[in-house]
Amino acid sequence: MTDPYRGGSGVPRWAIIGFPLAFVVLIGLVVAVHAAVDDGSPADLQPSTSRSTGGTAPSELAGEWSGEATLTDCAGFENEGCPAVRTVTLEIDCSQQPCAATPFDRSYGHPPLRLEEGRYRAAGPVPADVAPTCGGHPTSTALWRLELAVVDGRLAGSYAESTVQSFDCGATWLRWEFALDRG
Repeated sequence: MTDPYRGGSGVPRWAIIGFPLAFVVLIGLVVAVHAAVDDGSPADLQPSTSRSTGGTAPSELAGEWSGEATLTDCAGFENEGCPAVRTVTLEIDCSQQPCAATPFDRSYGHPPLRLEEGRYRAAGPVPADVAPTCGGHPTSTALWRLELAVVDGRLAGSYAESTVQSFDCGATWLRWEFALDRG
């Protein structure tokens, strides 16, 4: 048996110094590799409204757009009473950055367009007077989503509306695809 008060711990000196030193060197190596690979700002803190590199400049989006949209998805409605075609009007204001989108009319709001994965996206609440009803009242969970890009001088993308399922009512989902013209 070794007396702990006499200094004979049984652990070699190289282990007492080597392991902490190896740990410090490993941490330093991880930090150095991270600094070499990282550009200094985490991706989740970068603004999502940056301009597209090689894509559509926000000024190309500005203006009023309109056209017909074709139904691609419909779920959760009785008798599947979903309109196969819908007229879409969209105003995009780029007087300030980021640009703001207003579908149909001001009651839909005018949220900012965010550039994500090469496409512009915006979302907002569906106005109560056109939202699906649950028990005779407009659903408070009705949201619209817009995804678009300029393709050959036209605004191509989709417009969708959805609601969340509640205890009393099922979820709903509608989606139309479009190619809108300016004006």
